[in-house]
Amino acid sequence: MSSQTYQIRNALASGDQVALEIDWTGTLAMPFQGIPIGGQLRAHFAAFLEFKNGKIICQRNYDCYEPL
Repeated sequence: MSSQTYQIRNALASGDQVALEIDWTGTLAMPFQGIPIGGQLRAHFAAFLEFKNGKIICQRNYDCYEPL
């Protein structure tokens, strides 16, 4: 990837846990499956984070990539 962006659509927090709904866009630095350099991939995902003493101790992601 030559660049990536993340846009948080929703966030929920409860105690030491946070749930995020995120849109991701990555710009290709090299061709990938017929997409040229500079083309983009997009995904929508949920990330669940657990914190302890201000640090992330566990992260789970569930990704859904848009069709190529």
